[in-house]
Amino acid sequence: MLKLNGANTTTRILIGDKVCVPADKAPVASVPTFTQAEVIQIIRDAWPDDLEERALFIAHRESKYQSGAISGSKCCYGLFQIYYRWHKSWLPEIGITSANQLLDPRLNAAAAFRMYQRNNGWGPWK
Repeated sequence: MLKLNGANTTTRILIGDKVCVPADKAPVASVPTFTQAEVIQIIRDAWPDDLEERALFIAHRESKYQSGAISGSKCCYGLFQIYYRWHKSWLPEIGITSANQLLDPRLNAAAAFRMYQRNNGWGPWK
């Protein structure tokens, strides 16, 4: 961070000074891989029966059931391509405190269902 700001360990930072911080790096998939059948079952387990077929359709469209999928712009993660920075204010309510956790298909499916509930429908995926 010192180099990024053209500073050294004795540089003073005063109120009103602008300080550059490194950009967040895209998380690296560190969760185990899952078969397509396992992913489908995880989604079925996370969603109510009357919603699971549409959830399966969306997960396939968004990630082709690849739990480690990260969007080209590095903003959206996992099966349902959840935009972490947009939703990070409420994700801790369901135990998600980092974008990397959205690469776990169980957590991603649970977060997607919670998004569905919070938005009263499929709006986030239209």
